[in-house]
Amino acid sequence: MKTKSILIIFFGLAMAAFLMAGCAGTQKASDSNFKTPEVTLSHVEVPSYFDMWFYDNKVQPTRGKPGNNGAPLIYAFILNIKNPNDFPVLMDNLRFTVALEGFDLSTVNSQEQTWIPGEKTTQLRVPCVLGMAEASGALMLAGGFQLKEKNLKAWDLIEKWWTKAPDFSFPLEVREGSAVFKADGITKVAAFKAKYP
Repeated sequence: MKTKSILIIFFGLAMAAFLMAGCAGTQKASDSNFKTPEVTLSHVEVPSYFDMWFYDNKVQPTRGKPGNNGAPLIYAFILNIKNPNDFPVLMDNLRFTVALEGFDLSTVNSQEQTWIPGEKTTQLRVPCVLGMAEASGALMLAGGFQLKEKNLKAWDLIEKWWTKAPDFSFPLEVREGSAVFKADGITKVAAFKAKYP
């Protein structure tokens, strides 16, 4: 019985020493040692594809009410988030603009809180659903001058994007990206952008 107690005490002291040594090696974030994490685009996927179709409010659907409806275009952006610090950091906000062939179509926000361990890279999947009516509006408002300069029509571009999306045969961009990182009360913001493919 005495030997068992001595072994338990010895094991307990060994574990305490191991944990204290581990904790001593972990740094806390400070203004001088908190390096801004890096966000890069790994790749883009089309996780669900509905082809290209559109009908206006003059068409009576089989069920539901008439409206200006079209197939959604769904992208998934897979981002690599690299933490160069030897302590964990929390990413609690991320946003970027999606552009197709140089035309800004949508701003994506992710409020998911993601912990990135020290000196590790974590992948985050961020979905984006584009609608035809919204894409048309964005092209007419923000991209109207570009369309005129390039002698393009909004609906021709939309049809091209919706039919060719699975092939990635046109440039897709992540623009004006920003991610907010926190550790021990200190905040850093990382800017990022990318093109795919």
